[in-house]
Amino acid sequence: MIIRTTLAMLGVASLVLVGACTRETSSETAKDVDKARQEATQDITEARADAAQKMADARKDASTEVQGARQDVAKTSAENAYDVAVTEAEAAHKIAMEQCESLTGSDRDQCKDSADKDLAMAKESAKQRYMSMQ
Repeated sequence: MIIRTTLAMLGVASLVLVGACTRETSSETAKDVDKARQEATQDITEARADAAQKMADARKDASTEVQGARQDVAKTSAENAYDVAVTEAEAAHKIAMEQCESLTGSDRDQCKDSADKDLAMAKESAKQRYMSMQ
């Protein structure tokens, strides 16, 4: 009984490992990358539209209040630039992660680590630009 259980566990473990080490076919990867690009385009378009609406609202408010509204417009502009930059960085990250799926083992891990580092750097850069606009 113990031998059967042990063999069954080893069989399941080997199936899990084989599944984790397999890479996607190039057509699967291409399909996933294309989907990620479409989602990225939509996310970026929505972020830009939201930013444009916020700027329009801030400018409308600025026409009625002079000094305080100018500061609000500048703050809104900085926030919008930050939001769009982060959305673009996250979209690029999604695409990169999908492209990593065509790799296996340590190459896949390195690819994903690189994509994560690129995302972190892009977010930090957006934050620095935001702070400089304040």
